[in-house]
Amino acid sequence: MSKSIITVLIAPLCCFIPIQVALAQAESEIDYLNLISEYVHKIENIYDGSWAFTYILDDKIEMESRTVRRDTSLPFLESEILLTVDGMPPLAERLEEHAERRERALRRRQKNENRPVEDEEEGNEKDRFLEIIIPESVHLIKQEDELLYLGFRAFEEDNQKIYENLQGLLILDTEAEYIKELQVSVIEPFYPVLLVKVESGYVSVRFELFNGTPMQSEISFEIEGQAFFIKDIAEDREIVWTDFERI
Repeated sequence: MSKSIITVLIAPLCCFIPIQVALAQAESEIDYLNLISEYVHKIENIYDGSWAFTYILDDKIEMESRTVRRDTSLPFLESEILLTVDGMPPLAERLEEHAERRERALRRRQKNENRPVEDEEEGNEKDRFLEIIIPESVHLIKQEDELLYLGFRAFEEDNQKIYENLQGLLILDTEAEYIKELQVSVIEPFYPVLLVKVESGYVSVRFELFNGTPMQSEISFEIEGQAFFIKDIAEDREIVWTDFERI
């Protein structure tokens, strides 16, 4: 999810201007929201059915790593193949579990033909990403060589109180003109739904250029909280996408 950014050019005279003044001038001269939007629309959606790829899911809570190959040009039940568990060929029991999960997903797909299910992420992810940014909250944090650091606050129209507790950061590569990383952090505990409390959390989505096109390459996700005052919530995962191939 990223949009294009206008490269910031600073004349040599800026070297003689106090840094606070230079940053203020740069911020006033650039429409950061349009820059973000431009970069977001450059990102390739790897879940739009055009790509085959391998992903490695490292679950740090379960202490397990799974490698899966996804190719939607194959029949649905064969479109995700479990390759390894903790670096070893999966046991028959794990293959059966994986097959059962795909069969359940297929039944949901057939029941809800007009609705994406489970691993189908086609659609308007880019628009949804842009919609959560509060436009007036986008601000310059710093610039280090070609990297531009922009902060923002986020909201969702129907759940504004949830997103008031989140803080975002975008790292933009203004030389290669793409979003390098998106970070969102929980800055104070909140209740996303009744009787569910999120104490802390963090997500980082990283992108890399693949033949000149920005593509999602890694995501780290952590969350801690409590449900119904008795059940702890804990997630700590990392996913890495590799071996992209155009279908």
